[in-house]
Amino acid sequence: MSNELTHSSSEMNIRYATFQHRLGGIALDSALCLVTFGIGWFIWALVIWGEGQTPAKQILKMRTINFTNGRPASWGHMAIREFLIPLTVGIANSLTFYLAGVAWLVLEIVFYFTKNQRSFRDYWAKTAVINEA
Repeated sequence: MSNELTHSSSEMNIRYATFQHRLGGIALDSALCLVTFGIGWFIWALVIWGEGQTPAKQILKMRTINFTNGRPASWGHMAIREFLIPLTVGIANSLTFYLAGVAWLVLEIVFYFTKNQRSFRDYWAKTAVINEA
């Protein structure tokens, strides 16, 4: 399984972020959110979403790209991916007595191990997370 994506229009090679790298990003985002009581993390995220990053992605040199054109995800695209989709899952989770949360976690992990190393949220938002390091 190749870890690179080639867009014929721009002929660029992109390395997907590994599962471990993305897991480290989730842990770092969580720690930063906890340390800043969510406020600092949220302000930082609002500033850099336009670059296709979260605070942890910026520190770990990862970027979310629009899967259809290979460019960094826009601010609106990141808002949908990082806020609206988790909010929707959270609401569904509370309405289904945590069944939706368990299903979401399983889908996130299972989808990641498909051909393009993209999670279920990546497929839903038409994004991919790449490693720029």
